[in-house]
Amino acid sequence: MTKSFFPQYSPLTNRLTTRVLNALSRRGINSEEQVIKAYPHDLLKTPGFGLVSLREVEAVLFPGQCYTPPLKTRGRPSKTSALSRL
Repeated sequence: MTKSFFPQYSPLTNRLTTRVLNALSRRGINSEEQVIKAYPHDLLKTPGFGLVSLREVEAVLFPGQCYTPPLKTRGRPSKTSALSRL
């Protein structure tokens, strides 16, 4: 059994997985208010906290809400886009 670094008596401990709680704790986020304040950009900057973790937080704290991060643009254009410019 893994031990959580999150405070035992937090209202989030029974609602989020240990993996998400540990990632939040490493970032210094220990309360529901801090999670709400950090949503979504600061949460996604947290090491070990990706879209799956974000979806879990959304399901618990933001029901019905779904943040969609912007797509990253690549430095080099694809061949099809280069051909379409001709």
